[in-house]
Amino acid sequence: MRISRIVLLLGSIIYLAFGILFMVNPDAITDMDGIILPTRSSANHIRAILGGMEIGLGVLLIYFSIKKERIIYGLLVLSGSIGVASLARLYGIAFDGGGDTSNWLSFIAEFSFGVAGFVLYRIERTLMK
Repeated sequence: MRISRIVLLLGSIIYLAFGILFMVNPDAITDMDGIILPTRSSANHIRAILGGMEIGLGVLLIYFSIKKERIIYGLLVLSGSIGVASLARLYGIAFDGGGDTSNWLSFIAEFSFGVAGFVLYRIERTLMK
């Protein structure tokens, strides 16, 4: 239970940090990957989706981590959200050829977090029976 709570809180910190960065300064964050935001409207889309959604996921993971009865649901949300993101990144690497070091490192981190969340979910579910 303690490891699961730590993983959820670590995931929430990561989501919150990236979400705040995307919301506060979407240009600086997208520039690191060579993404140019041609209009302020496009910057607002980045703020809303990458900023707001990640902040929301971070807050949701904190909510799930507070009570032990909810931890299992938080692990499912964490593994599903970051796990699917890692698979989408792998799809992009495979079909768009975006396999630079940054993308591979991000994929490994995302996939590892997704697998860890899923494994912990399975363990917690087994312990609940």
